[in-house]
Amino acid sequence: MFELHVLGTSSARFAHGRSVSGSVLSTPGGLALIDCGEGMQKRMLDHNRALKSSGSESRTRISRIRAVFLTHGHLDHTWGLLPLLQTLDLDGRRDRMVVMGPSTTEAIEWATQHPGEAPPVESGISSTDLAILFSQWQAIGTKDDDSSYTIDWVLLPMDGDTPFESPIQPLEGVTVTVVPNHHGVPSCGYHFETKGKAGRFDRARADSLGLSETQIAELAQGQDLMHEGAEITAASFRGNPRPGCSLMMSGDTKFGPSGFDVEKLPSPPRLLLHEATFLADKQDKASEYYHSTAADAARHATMCKAKTLALTHYSSRIERLSASISEAREHFTGSVAATSDGDWFEIDSNGDVIHNVRIENGWNKMNL
Repeated sequence: MFELHVLGTSSARFAHGRSVSGSVLSTPGGLALIDCGEGMQKRMLDHNRALKSSGSESRTRISRIRAVFLTHGHLDHTWGLLPLLQTLDLDGRRDRMVVMGPSTTEAIEWATQHPGEAPPVESGISSTDLAILFSQWQAIGTKDDDSSYTIDWVLLPMDGDTPFESPIQPLEGVTVTVVPNHHGVPSCGYHFETKGKAGRFDRARADSLGLSETQIAELAQGQDLMHEGAEITAASFRGNPRPGCSLMMSGDTKFGPSGFDVEKLPSPPRLLLHEATFLADKQDKASEYYHSTAADAARHATMCKAKTLALTHYSSRIERLSASISEAREHFTGSVAATSDGDWFEIDSNGDVIHNVRIENGWNKMNL
């Protein structure tokens, strides 16, 4: 089961009561952040208090974060990271932290040879490439020997459009796949998937045969056995295999990366959280600035065969979200939700998606 708490839905800057990008993902292998814009730790604290006061058992505790997945280096997605890491140090954290994000081979080589320096314009390397930012952040106070805990800074070279399994898997029982995006700077999305499970064991049938507890345990573990002169196969006591649970989050991207093709992904995501910065009347602007319209997000959702599409990362031009929903529904036949700050999604073991819509004193549940 996954929970995705979306704590920032604005692009570039705070607007219409929306904060910049940052989400908390709760997985069977622990908590993770996807992006960490300005003020993220305050948003996590406030959200956690609201969850507790509403009676929910869900939590977004900063101390439980095991990994940070950055989609790219723009400051509206990263400016809250250093303060958060410092808070964890002040709180005496001991557990290792993984911070990862996309880069290029050229930027990684430059940062290795020129630690802490910004690349010249003629190099063609963006000053907001995460290889450059990681090097600069380490230089101003996040070195392991100055911290109560170790940070693993993991750079992911974007050498094409093909999704690939992350070389570091920090969430036990969850496979992370990196999905390259098109954003002018190295950018990616992330596909998260839990392992599938065997079909349900038919205990009632085993009991009806008069099997001993030992025999039932052996069948449940996949061992065939003989009973009253007849062979009993373990497989016949199992229902259909249960697939893993999956969700996917886009980074900032214009329409077109082939990595959204379901044939290139580990599985169709039950939920796709996708940026929808503009509406279709600004398609030229979206393409120019390497962003998506709500229609583009819907097309990507169709490509990856998502069950549910959740929109986020709205331009300050967009005040009401009804037009974004309507536009997306023209290009996607699944469920569509326009996400607001503080909304969160549950994906259960059956793959069903619940949208918890933020209201004044808690949340309203909506099945998608």
